Amino acid sequence: MIEAGRILVAGGAGRLGSALARLGGNAPGRDQLDITDASKITAAIEQSAPSAVINAAAYTNVDGAETESDLANRINAYGAGTLARLCAVAGIPLLHVSTDMVFSEGDPELPISETARPAPNSVYGESKLEGEMQVRAAGGRHCITRVSWLFSDEGESFISKILAVGAKRGQLDLVDDEYGRPTHVDPLAAHLVQLAQMLADGTAVPGLLHLGPADPVSRYGWAKEIFSVAEKAGGPSPELKPVPGSHFPTPAARARGVILDVNQADALLGPMPAWHPFSETVVHKLLERG
Repeated sequence: MIEAGRILVAGGAGRLGSALARLGGNAPGRDQLDITDASKITAAIEQSAPSAVINAAAYTNVDGAETESDLANRINAYGAGTLARLCAVAGIPLLHVSTDMVFSEGDPELPISETARPAPNSVYGESKLEGEMQVRAAGGRHCITRVSWLFSDEGESFISKILAVGAKRGQLDLVDDEYGRPTHVDPLAAHLVQLAQMLADGTAVPGLLHLGPADPVSRYGWAKEIFSVAEKAGGPSPELKPVPGSHFPTPAARARGVILDVNQADALLGPMPAWHPFSETVVHKLLERG
């Protein structure tokens, strides 16, 4: 095992990067570690001499990527590739965080395994898939992890957005054909640190893993749970109506029916804690803040 402080985190200022920092990861800001700047990557590696690197840096504005494709690719694809190549040269294993949006269609009754062929339908998904390909092509020891629906009480998330809208409207239409595994950043960070330690120790780790808790749910189903908690706490409780994703045209297409199969990761790391208590806690924290 290695000390968490020997894990260098790219994207340290983000929600996931902050969670990794809480576990002792060395998570500098972008001014010190910018994955689009080879000189900064080299300096950060030389200064910290990490045993492993976790790449949590990403352009995450899914709709914005449709008009900012150059920026999305510079960070998600070429930035990931630059980091991977420099890690490979230095002999440092890399844990790279990707997304379920490398897929576009699925059956919620049939979770998608790591062997499935990706087929993104958005610029964001394409940029993340290119990042995966560049990490593999770099030739270093690595593990790519795909995740979905990250949340916490920091910044914006599905919970914060839906509570804000629910406080203003008596009825909400919620998408019922978009599925995922709501994943709080703290248990995800714990799994990532565990994987990084395994990579650094030379333990056999697959090159690709899907991560997330049990009990996947639709946006509609998650919203029902959110407002059930909110109502008991004196918060908003609008009427909810399930609708197909086509009801809400967006600049970027969304994946429909896609659920990642996490069996391989569960067998290797142990199951991730259930998302429901984390979701409930976040609802209470956000309501308390007003």
